[in-house]
Amino acid sequence: MSTQPLPARDRRPPERKSDRTRAAILDAASRAFSAHGYSATGVREITAAAGVNPALVSRYFGSKEKLFEAVLDAALDVELLTRHNRATFGRDLVAMFSGDGSGVHPLPLLVLATGDPAAREIADRILRDRVIGPLTRWFGGAEAESRAARLLLVSAGFYIYRQLYPLDCLSGALDPAMRSWLEGEFQSLVE
Repeated sequence: MSTQPLPARDRRPPERKSDRTRAAILDAASRAFSAHGYSATGVREITAAAGVNPALVSRYFGSKEKLFEAVLDAALDVELLTRHNRATFGRDLVAMFSGDGSGVHPLPLLVLATGDPAAREIADRILRDRVIGPLTRWFGGAEAESRAARLLLVSAGFYIYRQLYPLDCLSGALDPAMRSWLEGEFQSLVE
C-alpha cells in the first residue's frame, strides 16, 4: 500500500449536486439575461432552461435581483483584463476580444439592464465596484480613472459594433490596420 499523498487534483472534494444546480441556474440566467434583458426574463424561463425547480432560485440566490447580481458579478471579472503583461497589453486584449465570441459577454447584460431601474442600479454598482475601481488601482497614477474609462469606452464600442450592431469591417478576422489601431489604443493606456 502506497503512503504517498494523492496529487492535488485528486484531493479536490467531489462536486456536490447543489454546486451543479447553482452553476446550471447561473449559466441559464446568464444566457437569458444576455439575450432578453432583466425585465423580459422570468425565473420560470431560467429554471426551465436549467432543468430545475423555480423554487431553487430563492434557495440559492434569494430573488431574481440577487440572481442577476450574481450573473453580473461572475461576468465582470476584471482579472480577464489585468492578468495580461503590460508590455503586450494591447496585443493580448485585441486577441482576447476578437476571439470566437463563445460564452456570455457582459456587455449585453449591461446594455439590456438599462431598461429596468433595479437592474440598472445593480449593474452600475457592480461595474464601479468590480471593474472601474480595480482597473483604476491597477493602472495607478494621476489619470488612472480616466484610463480605466477609456479602456471601457473602446472595449464597449468594439463589442457593440462587432456583436450587437455588426459592422462589416469588424466581422470575422480583423483587418490588419484595424487590429493595429486597436492594439495601439489599448497599449497606450498602460504606457
